[in-house]
Amino acid sequence: MNSSPAASLEEIAFRKAIIAVQPDYFAWTVEAQERYRLTIPESDRFRAEQSVLQTLFGIRVNTDDEADATFKAFDDEQVVRFQSAMLFFNGIGNDQFFLNEFLGEGETLLDFETVYDYDYNDFCFQQEFFQKEDSSYVVKPYRGSLYHRWARLRIDGNFFYATLCMTEGYLHSLLEEFGREQIDVLIPHRYVDGKNHGKRRGKGTIFDMKVDAGGQEGELEELEGRYRDYVRGRCEAVAAQFDADARGRVYLIDRSREHDPQMDIIFTDKTALQQVRFNHFMADCRNLIGSTLEFDTLVDQEREAAQAFLEHHHRNILETFDPKIKKFRKKRQIIIADGALDDL
Repeated sequence: MNSSPAASLEEIAFRKAIIAVQPDYFAWTVEAQERYRLTIPESDRFRAEQSVLQTLFGIRVNTDDEADATFKAFDDEQVVRFQSAMLFFNGIGNDQFFLNEFLGEGETLLDFETVYDYDYNDFCFQQEFFQKEDSSYVVKPYRGSLYHRWARLRIDGNFFYATLCMTEGYLHSLLEEFGREQIDVLIPHRYVDGKNHGKRRGKGTIFDMKVDAGGQEGELEELEGRYRDYVRGRCEAVAAQFDADARGRVYLIDRSREHDPQMDIIFTDKTALQQVRFNHFMADCRNLIGSTLEFDTLVDQEREAAQAFLEHHHRNILETFDPKIKKFRKKRQIIIADGALDDL
């Protein structure tokens, strides 16, 4: 197992912990070691975390509650150090890749050789679920479905948080954020407490926020609805085009800040997913790396088109829309269960 000088203390913490939990660990085969780490019993994991906390920070914890309180008190730098050490437990392959997502019962990342294998399996599961819920549901064509999947890994020996996404999904997020900002310029608005906000209901609290757009609430709702449809259509078109082109590229966008190492990893289409193995993740990504200028050009073009769409439809709504005509919708009440937001 390789480590950079910056990660040496984290590796020492891992070695001390794994020997304390499984003294024969380093006599096992690499396959047996990985399988154990990815299926580690909770009791062993807790003992390992105890050891890592002691080695890295001189902190002793005896219960889950004490450990939770310790983690909540950590600053960003401490969180990164701890997660970096735990990546020796969680990660696989050359980059100690760890997918921070739920897998099926009894599954581990070792059951999927490539990113495609994982993504296609998850896509089929989701489509089958939608069909069971709604018999009229039409199965979508598979073009790659990664959407902001969280991961952790080492890049050139350094710990990173990563987000895995298809170009379509990444563009969707960017256009949504861009749209919120531009719509607020066109129709300034804010959210205020509704009459029931904060009231108790059963074992939860009612979430009731209302939009205040200075009398243009109807116009705002209409513009937001049209823009949602526009973004959905544009992203579908981009996905179809990229799938047809089969560019097989990966874009790496470094969004790191101090004590917050972040890498966005964006796949153009399913042929890129097919060529990236979890055990050789970064090497395979770099073999397919695309120009960030190419990606930035696409984003700039889509933002310009979105700006033009919003300005045109804003004018159209002011000229033709009748806010007195209300669209029928079923009223819903959102209740936030006690403790639901504690870990956010």
